[in-house]
Amino acid sequence: MNTTPQRRYLRRYITIDKLSHRRHHIKDFNTLIKILYPRRESINKYGYLLQNTSFTDRQKSLILQTAHSLVMINELYRDQDKYGRLYTTNEDMTNAMYLLQNELDLQAQECMLAPSVRWFYKELQYYPKATFTVGDISRYLIKNKSTVYRYLLELTDREMVSRIGTKGQAHVYQINQ
Repeated sequence: MNTTPQRRYLRRYITIDKLSHRRHHIKDFNTLIKILYPRRESINKYGYLLQNTSFTDRQKSLILQTAHSLVMINELYRDQDKYGRLYTTNEDMTNAMYLLQNELDLQAQECMLAPSVRWFYKELQYYPKATFTVGDISRYLIKNKSTVYRYLLELTDREMVSRIGTKGQAHVYQINQ
């Protein structure tokens, strides 16, 4: 009798591909912030730096909207002028570009990685075999498996490493070229 309710309970959950839905979540996030703070404004002194980049106008506006939304969320930690407008910080712009890296086609650039993940990715490139498991890399780098798995999960989300199969119960990965 106890197995039937558990089965019904497990059927409710579905898996959603994170990469294909991330763009919609960010647009929804920006819309929610506009609804919550309809009259609040921010001053972005970094907006002129975007003019010299190769991003399209749509991408530039998406970066600025996301940075504005991040400023609104962190309003207690942002300076404001005498009219109540909040100042955008470098952190807001960096976080906006980090959130939008798939839409901006930045997923293959190592510069967007955290320093520890960047180090891990460089070490993966020196690994002598083309395919590897978490256990192989943990022995190679003398790191525990949970740390290696966390780094591999981050690189898989950024499409820099892909999972190509299984070897026993272990997942097999390879670096994308």
